[in-house]
This record gives sequence, C-alpha cells and structure tokens, in this order.
Amino acid sequence: MALGNQAQAKPEKLSRKKIIEITELKNRAFLLFEDTQQDHDFQRRESQLNEARGLINEALSIAPLEGDSLNLLARIELESGRLEQASEAIEKALLHHPKNAGYWYSAGHVALAQQALSKAEFHFRKATALAPQQTRAEVSLAYTLSEQGLKVEAFQMYRQLVKTQPQDIHIRSRLLSCAQGLVADYYDPELEQDLITYLSWTDLNLNALSHLCCSVLIFKFQLNNQGSAASFNEMANSTLLLETLRHTLVKNELLEKLIIALRQELLTHASKKGRLINQYLPLCEAICQYSLNNEFLLPYTEAERAMVHTLKTMIEQSLKQSGCTPTDISGALLLYAMYESWFSIKEHTTLFSFHNDSWPAVSYDIKLTHDAILHKQNIEFDAITDIPETHDVKTQYERFPYPRWTNLDNKNMTNYGSALKHQYPWANIPHSILHGPLSILVAGCGTGRHALNVAKYFYQTQVTALDISQTSLSYAAKKAEEFNIENVEFYQADLTKLSNFNEPFDIIECSGVLHHIRNYTTALNGLLNNLKPNGFLKLSLYSKRARQPVYDIRKTYRHGGIEKNENDIRILRHVIFADQDIDNKHLITESDDFYSMSGVVDLLLHEYEMGFTPKAIKQLCEHNQLSFLGFANLSTQLKQNFKDYIGHDYRFNDLDQWERFEQAHPTTFSGMYQFYCQYQPKLSLRS
Repeated sequence: MALGNQAQAKPEKLSRKKIIEITELKNRAFLLFEDTQQDHDFQRRESQLNEARGLINEALSIAPLEGDSLNLLARIELESGRLEQASEAIEKALLHHPKNAGYWYSAGHVALAQQALSKAEFHFRKATALAPQQTRAEVSLAYTLSEQGLKVEAFQMYRQLVKTQPQDIHIRSRLLSCAQGLVADYYDPELEQDLITYLSWTDLNLNALSHLCCSVLIFKFQLNNQGSAASFNEMANSTLLLETLRHTLVKNELLEKLIIALRQELLTHASKKGRLINQYLPLCEAICQYSLNNEFLLPYTEAERAMVHTLKTMIEQSLKQSGCTPTDISGALLLYAMYESWFSIKEHTTLFSFHNDSWPAVSYDIKLTHDAILHKQNIEFDAITDIPETHDVKTQYERFPYPRWTNLDNKNMTNYGSALKHQYPWANIPHSILHGPLSILVAGCGTGRHALNVAKYFYQTQVTALDISQTSLSYAAKKAEEFNIENVEFYQADLTKLSNFNEPFDIIECSGVLHHIRNYTTALNGLLNNLKPNGFLKLSLYSKRARQPVYDIRKTYRHGGIEKNENDIRILRHVIFADQDIDNKHLITESDDFYSMSGVVDLLLHEYEMGFTPKAIKQLCEHNQLSFLGFANLSTQLKQNFKDYIGHDYRFNDLDQWERFEQAHPTTFSGMYQFYCQYQPKLSLRS
C-alpha cells in the first residue's frame, strides 16, 4: 500500500444540505449492508449488495474522499468478493485518513482475503496501536499470526484476549486451535492456572490442550522414565492433572505410565484399607473419566486383574441383595470403573435403573459419562439396502463404534454454495446450490459428528446420513437429540448396494469411507447415481505415501498374531511405544486415534484399507466424469510451500502438480486428502 509522500487533495467544503444528503445515502447503504450479514439467500444478498454499492457510490460522487463512505464501499466490495475494488477503496480512505483505526482494520481484512498475511498483520497492528479497544483488530491479529504459522505468538495473544473477553466462544475456540501441538519449555505456574481455566470450558472440544497440559505436568512433577520427584499426595491433589484426565486424551507416553502407576496405587491402597478413602475420591473419579474417554485402553497386571475381578464379584453380589443402592457400593464402583465399564457387570441393568437420587454425586457423574460415551442402548434404524448378516466392517464398528466424541465444532453458520464459491472461485456453482434449500447425503456417517456439523452450520439443508453400523447410528441419533438438531435423518445402508433415492442429492459427502471398501468403485457408482448433474461430491481418502508407517506396522504385527480384542490392542500399543526402529513412528503415536480403543482399531487393525495418490485421484475423477476442484484442507503454510516448489505456474487444482509435490513431501497429507469434485456427466446415469 503506497501511502508515502503523495500530495493529499484537500476535501471540498460541503454545504449543510450536501452533508445531510451524504449521511442519508450512507445510512441507507449501511442498513442494506447489515441486512446482507443476516440474509443467506445468495440472490437476495447480491441484490442488496449491488443496491448498497450504488448508494455509496452516489455519496462518493458528492464527496470522493469521504473516509466512512470509502470504508463502507471497501466492506461491500469485500463481501461481494471483488477484492481489487475493495483494496482500491480502502487504500484511498487510508491515504487521506491515515489515523483512523477502523480503516486500518478494514484494510487488514481485505489483505486477509487476498491471502497477503504479512500485509494483514501490518494493518491490524496499526489499528491496534491507534485504538486498542475500538475494533476487534487484536482478535484478527491473533488469527493472522496463527495463519502465518506463528502459533506460539498467536496463542499468547489469545491468552490475553480470553482474560478480557472470557465469554467470546470464537476467541476461546481459536485459542484451542493454536494450542494444538504446543508444549511448554519449563514449569510456569501462571500457564498452569490458565490451563485449568481452559479445561473448565464445557462447550468446546479440549483435546487440543493435551500436549500443553502434559508438558506442564511433566515439568511440575519432574517426571521421567525413572519416576517422579512429586509425592503421590501432591499428584492426587493436582487440579491440573485431575482436569487433564477428565477432559483430554493425554497424548503422552510418560503421563500414561504415571496414570498406570497412580491407578495401581489407588487400587492397592483401597484393597489394603478395605475402602476408598475420601481424600483420593477426586483422583479415582478423574481416572474413571479418563478410562471411559479412551475406552479402557491402558494395560494392567495380573495382580490388578485379580483385584478387579474380586471387585466385580462383590458388586454383582451386592446388587442381587434387596435394599442395595449405588451409595452402598460407590467406592467399589469407582475403583472398578478405572479398569472396566460398568456395562461389563452382569447386573448392570439393575445398576442403571436406580433413580438419580440414589447415586452419590461423584458416582453419578461416572454414570452420566457411561451413558454419554458408550451408548449401549441401540436404536433400530430403517435399512434402505440389504444388510448382510456377516460383514467384517460392520462387525468391527458394532463392537468399536468410531469415533467417540462429545462436542461439535464451533463455527459461524453460512451458506454452503457461498462457501464453495469462496473456496473455489473458478467453479461453476449451479443457481440451485447457491440459493438452496439443499439436500445433502453423508455416506458412511459413523457416529455422526460430521453429519451433525453439516446440519447445524449450513443454512437451508436437509441431511440424510447413512452407515452400516446400528451402534454407530445409535450414537449419532442420540447426539442429534442432545444438540437439538432436527434437519437430519439416519438410515442403515451398505454403500455397495445403494439404489436410487426418490430424488438425487445436491451434494454428497463421503469422508474416510471409500478407502475401507474393497469394491469402492461400486460404492462410488452408487453415490453418483444419486447425485444431481453439476452437483458436488466431497471425498476424504487416505494418502498411500503418508500412511506408509501404518502399513509397515500392520504388516509386522498382524504377522505377530495381534487380534482385534482389548487385551491385544493394549499389548500392541505397548510394543509400538517400546519399538525404537519404526520409521516415522511419531505419525502414529501423535495421532488422536492412538489414544482410544476404537481409534487404535481404526488406525492399525481395520479389516481393509487402501491408499491413494494424487495420480490415482486424477484417474478416479476421469473415470467417473468428475471435475477435480481442489483440496479442502490446505493450511496457509502448505499453500506457500506448494507455490515455492511448483513455481509461478502453480495451480491448486492440478493433480499432476500435487503428485510431484507429494513425491517430494510424502507426509503432506497425513490427515487424509479432502477434496471436492463436480459431477459433470455427458449423459445422466439415472434411468
């Protein structure tokens, strides 16, 4: 932005009549612009933006250098996706009004839209310096730093913003995003207290804090492979440890070893005393929550197994006796739930039938978690295809529904078509998709998190969600009820046997599914038979190159006799942690999936999996009349790396270029390819 020593034209002095006229035009334009922020009908929004543009240009014809008019014009052009015009308007405003923080703030957002991150950072810093409290420039600056890959700096900014705006869920959500993967270099009591505050946020997924919490605890307890300098009582009373256990996956081998030792000490101490003393109730309850969250993943010794069996027998015998209540056996129930689910108790139906008033508070919390996470009470769903009686993948997901989750994303509601147009401006978006309402099929929805995010955060959508597993669908349906989401329907289906629905869908999403189907081409044909011409297909597929460490481990340990049962899964994890010769082992041990029972099954023991490459995706698209639009999960840093590697003729929708890039950077898509295609059949596949 050239703001140097150019001579600044002095604004013409206006008559009172002209000032009133300009003010009226600005007010009318602003009201129209404000309406577009709430209106999600694409055509109506475009009409309102055009009308607002006309009014503000009329005001500028009277006073060409009037700052507020130029600023509003920039915002209108930005909302319309006309970035050059937005940049021109805001540059002119700043040239003549360089001390206006609001104009610098608008300039920052124009630069963000242009993906000029350094420029955006400069603009937001100027806005903050001029008027720290006048705009949300500090929030936007923190976001910009995060997009530049400056996660530590962004996290520190969000820490301060959370203290002044603790109710702002957007700020809290962005803080968690920045915290993902960060670790502490030393013990910081202030950071510990902040983490305790963050772990109290019940409306967000807190797993992103795992690495940071674990690193603080390691320094606090001086933890190493030989043990800890902290006493048992110090650890048992550590609020950070208790809250970390309750609310995160604890993605750290040292902390896992500590939890195993603490659990064993609790069980042994209670066995010797004949009861669980009150002092250790919070630690026991926290380990119960942790064990439920990871589906009882941690291994235990034969001595512990014997004590747990004794507890189980005692609980079962007590529940058979008249007058027994959960209060009478609360300590035994808690000790048992550190190791095994209450659903494994023979009399669990009796246990869960007790009225809420019969439960002590600490045990009742564990009961609620059993209900929320395990969902043993299945619902029957209508099947829209034949369901085979024996099906390996179905059997796997009935036993290990995946993934287990508690919270949805935190996003702003938006129009699906507008989001596609913003991400892929070169795509021809049909009028019907821009204006809605939309019918969306989520094929292979699993436990429903993605389907419910789509239903909740996109306007005018009706979602149909399919899965082969009744257990997974039950989990999804209960979550839909919990979050009061009504624009979604669940059905059981085998994707290889799909026939035509009554009406084709505008959009089909199939995430992490086709690579687990041997005859995936049959499943894909079934999906395309139910997609409107010029509709959109979103696929998520495993990268063959990025998954190579997983394939190597599977090959090694399948030959070693590892079976798909809880005990063998525990053994497998122990062996992987101990094996120092696994190439790129961190790609496995840093995966969220490595820290839950169902996650390990999906990651390492799935019945079938095949990997893809960009070249294979290109062939898939060509063979199925699909036009590849581009990947959907590209970070700003990855985009820049791609540009630097390919050169000036880079194209984000060129799969040949991505093939070259991935050959040089094989772990790029360790989190799956996610991409959109547009279905462009020469002849309709529907009869």
